Amino acid sequence: MLASSLPAPRRLGFVILFILAWTGCTPEPAPEPGPPPRAVIHRDAWGAPHVLADTDADALYGMAWALSEDDWNLIERNYMNALGRSAELLGEAGVADDWMARALDIAGLSQAEYAAAPERLRGLLDAFAEGMNTWLSSQPDGSLGVLTAIEPWYPLALIRFKYYQNEFLGYAGLRDGWSRRLLADGIAGARALGEENAAAARTAARDPRYHEAQFGALGLRPHGSNEWAVAPSRTASGHALLLINPHQQFVGVQRYAEIHVDSREGLRFSGLTVFGFALPYMGHNDRLGWAYTDNYADHSDLWALDLDRPDAPLDYRYDDGFRTLTTRTDTIRIRTSSGVEARPARFWRSHHGPVVGLGDDGRPLAVRLARMEEGRWLEQWEAMIRARNLDEWRDALGMLRVAYMNVMYADADGNIGYVYGSAVPRRGPGVNPAGILDGSDPETEWQGFHGLDELPQVWNPDSGWLLNTNSTPFTATEGMTIARSDFPPYMVGRETDNARAASSRRVLSSLDEVTFERFAELVWDSRLSVVDEIVPAIQAAWDAGAGVTSANPDLAAAVERLGRWDGRADTTSVETTWLVLAAELRAAAQTTVTTGPDAGRPWIAALDRALGMLVDEWGTVEVPWGSVNRHQRPLPGAPVRLDPGRESLAVGGAPGGLGSAFTFYGGPAGQPGPRLGAGGNSFVKVIEFGPTPRAASVLNYGQSGDPASPHFFDQARLYAARSFKPAWFTRADVEANSVTATEVR
Repeated sequence: MLASSLPAPRRLGFVILFILAWTGCTPEPAPEPGPPPRAVIHRDAWGAPHVLADTDADALYGMAWALSEDDWNLIERNYMNALGRSAELLGEAGVADDWMARALDIAGLSQAEYAAAPERLRGLLDAFAEGMNTWLSSQPDGSLGVLTAIEPWYPLALIRFKYYQNEFLGYAGLRDGWSRRLLADGIAGARALGEENAAAARTAARDPRYHEAQFGALGLRPHGSNEWAVAPSRTASGHALLLINPHQQFVGVQRYAEIHVDSREGLRFSGLTVFGFALPYMGHNDRLGWAYTDNYADHSDLWALDLDRPDAPLDYRYDDGFRTLTTRTDTIRIRTSSGVEARPARFWRSHHGPVVGLGDDGRPLAVRLARMEEGRWLEQWEAMIRARNLDEWRDALGMLRVAYMNVMYADADGNIGYVYGSAVPRRGPGVNPAGILDGSDPETEWQGFHGLDELPQVWNPDSGWLLNTNSTPFTATEGMTIARSDFPPYMVGRETDNARAASSRRVLSSLDEVTFERFAELVWDSRLSVVDEIVPAIQAAWDAGAGVTSANPDLAAAVERLGRWDGRADTTSVETTWLVLAAELRAAAQTTVTTGPDAGRPWIAALDRALGMLVDEWGTVEVPWGSVNRHQRPLPGAPVRLDPGRESLAVGGAPGGLGSAFTFYGGPAGQPGPRLGAGGNSFVKVIEFGPTPRAASVLNYGQSGDPASPHFFDQARLYAARSFKPAWFTRADVEANSVTATEVR
């Protein structure tokens, strides 16, 4: 009765105390509250991680945890490559790469950069490493690989490995055979060819450039990327639009992760990163965003050194005297069937930079790569991420610590812009850096760097749109007022107005009050712009009798159907199969390019052969492109080839060299059978910069590297359908669409 007269909460408490007293029990003390989470990782229906935190450091702590969950094996491989330790995983196959990483002193430079970094950046790197190490400590013993702890300078090393070792060495002109000759013979091999054999060696040299040798026949040089910006004058909403669409190989160091970090201190950004990078580096905040495509300014040089003092074998000629190579030794650890072998290695360095090869004439080759030594890429990216308007963003970009890339920009104020971004060394008058430079000539030394205002760029053009597809900066839009002749010859590479640029220009110039939804459809355009030249040439050659000697009964009908084809690649298109296979066969034959009435003859020959191969493989020429062009994710550790026993998807994208904006390269090229997609559109994101950004995105596979995860291949179905998932940005949207939430402490 007494209890019933109490208010409900007090009545319940009275009953609990009465029961405890009657049973003789005493209440358990309330548990001590645990530490609050440093971050919460929300994952949406597609597994995309959204990291919410109070501080910037905690956001990166959570980002490191999320990336480790998604693909620790790839992170470890990336870091082992960057540290010059890949041979511990790969055995002898990793020795050459490890030797180069150590010749470039990637680890030493990265440690020095970390030590010299501003306190704030060191704190962010510390938090990132701590997040990864805490995740590592949470895993069962023996479930991981070689690395047991991450140092905060590892992300800086990975930047150097990915860009400088795997790309810029090749752009500098280094040949794989030159570096392997130095690895095998050392400096003692200098001049071993003899002057009398030098000309023959140069003539016979057909080695691939260094970076092309690292990843097989497709090479590492990206197959292309697309970036578009559309001004408010062209959109239905009156807001600017941006396309982010990098093209990379689908497996390896360059595979992308999607990441969204949201810190109450201001580090708020959604986009992509590489597994092991400590920041997202392409995407958008709530006010602005940017995309990247590769460009090819001359930002790296090789110098040939003359070692011609027998009594001082490390002296090289410079100016009126000599300088001396410094040398050091290191140990490369190599996995073998009987354990780990420790192999000593020697390295040399000149004042120009490290020695990385022996040229065809036997002279040592030293390399200098723009911003390699000082680094500070992350410092620039963080400043760009935190920028709130165009002026602040341009100030960050003007650091030019990120040594290259075309940059496309859009913001909530309606600005759009394009910059041919590169840290371009200033060369002296008369110096041509295109070949190997004379290491004894002081006139070849770099004289600082060109500034941002000296680079090709376009802001807010009257046309209302901008594009870059690894194409020349001088066709970025209509009505360009700059030309190649306005700039030093070494500042802009040999980029052309390529076929993807032609397709992009056709799409963008036609826009009028375009909606976000329509823009998201158009970025998947797959019309092959080369059809406008190739098909008329084929028909003209056919009419001139070029195919009269062929006994192929399908050839005449194929020529006629190509003339009626709209040029759009699609899974159901038979004409796409014919043209792509013919283009690959023609390229493999290295047919001399001709013009006039003979231009179509090599194409007819290639088409004739392609049709015959299709009959041999499929029993018919009526083979839809989707039957040939397949998308499948290789299993970790398995051979990178199409597995007919596992799911694969038909994809309508096509090679970018033929003009498809939806770029998709399969291999083996030149074969009529089903082929595995190997590179192309790797991440696609469209953003509308209204008061709150609206965005949609898709990865070519999925977020997770674990075949058991539902997110291993789930986004591939969107990708094959030329579709997107929402890319949530506000905290309210993230939490409302969260499928799982992990508190990390």
